[in-house]
Amino acid sequence: MFVLRAKVFVSLSALILCALLSAPATRVLSQTQNKGGADEHSQKDVTVTGCLQKGASDGEFNIAGTDGTSYELVAGKVALKDHVGHKVTITGKAAKAEDGAAPAGRLEVTNLKVVSTSCS
Repeated sequence: MFVLRAKVFVSLSALILCALLSAPATRVLSQTQNKGGADEHSQKDVTVTGCLQKGASDGEFNIAGTDGTSYELVAGKVALKDHVGHKVTITGKAAKAEDGAAPAGRLEVTNLKVVSTSCS
């Protein structure tokens, strides 16, 4: 009878110990994954190669990648106007939305490399 009680006690103790040790680790991992996901989206670099085009109004520029994805470009410190009509490789980060607009498709340009002085 004593041996049976000892086995039950040890089994329950092991079960409780496992539950206590795994719960905090799961919670911390979950918080890290959620935080990392949000930061990755806002910090991820996007690189697009295509023909740089002037937008509808002054200071607006667009580029369409070889996969057909179009981006509205926010110049930042890079002079885009000098490269309109050139085939360029643009690197940038997702730009903040203006006036409640969705940020998808907007890039804040951090780097520009000229591939060719023509788009053909």
